[in-house]
Amino acid sequence: MLDRIEGSSYSASVQGSNADVEQRLVAAATRFGFELELRSVDRLRQLLGLWSRFGRAFNLSGATDETGLLEHVLEGLQVVGLAHRIGWRAGQVWLDVGSGAGFPGLVVAACLEVQVTLVEPRERRASFLDLALNHIGRRDCRVIRGHIEGKSWRPIRAGETLVPGSFDWASARAVFAPDAWVEVGRQWVREGGVVVAHVRAETERFEGEVARVDGERWSIRGVRD
Repeated sequence: MLDRIEGSSYSASVQGSNADVEQRLVAAATRFGFELELRSVDRLRQLLGLWSRFGRAFNLSGATDETGLLEHVLEGLQVVGLAHRIGWRAGQVWLDVGSGAGFPGLVVAACLEVQVTLVEPRERRASFLDLALNHIGRRDCRVIRGHIEGKSWRPIRAGETLVPGSFDWASARAVFAPDAWVEVGRQWVREGGVVVAHVRAETERFEGEVARVDGERWSIRGVRD
């Protein structure tokens, strides 16, 4: 009897935790101006499980508890909100540079039906990104290892290519200084493409800036080439 009571209590606790996470995800999306689909909620919950399980083993992020990881996800939803505000379309191609643990690249892949290329030079993190994409069913996205320097691409694995000016969207978080990233990103998006920049709220408007989504820590700006 005690086992059944404890099991029921644990099950209720887990369900309560999941419901709270779902509510926070949906509320954040609403705050950032879009409606989060059930499929996206499910994918994000799967990713949270993967980040919690493999965070230390793959040296993914300083945040390893649910609260810290969820904050990164909510910041990723700001990027998704920006895409909705500007007007993303299914099938577009998105470049995420220095993807690391997958913020915001994996969040974008979980929420938008765009083809995401995640660029990550470190082998263990790239392996995790591959695992995560497969886990959420995004086999149309890819992970490549290498370095972007201005308009140049230096691959780590032979045969992996990136072509400047071939993406509709380009994002990078904490890889370049914001001004430098906007200039680099402009070389990787096609005419009319959008560079996504993470900056502080008080940062002045960028030349070509078309939209912004502000959060507690970051202001996400969209700069059209």
